Amino acid sequence: MRATTTPDRKQAIRTSELDAWNEGNVDVFDELYTDEYVLHTPMGDRSMSEVKAMIESIRSGTSDFEFEIEDLFGEDDRVGLRYTMSGTNTGPSFLTDEPTDEYWEGSGISMYRFEGGRVAEQWDNFDYLGVMQQLGLVPSEPARSTP
Repeated sequence: MRATTTPDRKQAIRTSELDAWNEGNVDVFDELYTDEYVLHTPMGDRSMSEVKAMIESIRSGTSDFEFEIEDLFGEDDRVGLRYTMSGTNTGPSFLTDEPTDEYWEGSGISMYRFEGGRVAEQWDNFDYLGVMQQLGLVPSEPARSTP
């Protein structure tokens, strides 16, 4: 699949992200993303195989997982996406070794750069800290020291 116009690029991101996250069809990326694709995140860069494994891990550890697109926009070779993820941690997952049985919700923003009609790079910023706090993995309030 080659997305050469802004509307095509936006639709390609909408379809691929919803299919991968909500349906578990991570192979949907194979046609749309370049072989050199890289995801840049605050936790480090990831290859396509690592992105697929991350999605599968999150979905397998979250029984009622849902991915929602809040905003989608584009111009030239870029598409921006604002999204929300949520669910209950009922199994080992991307952030947990053991299930916490806690409901979580987090939001993020991704920017995609197209090259030759395919996604070459993605920059993602997701509220991992907020999700980890909701799962009870890190305290919600800072530790207070007494004088």
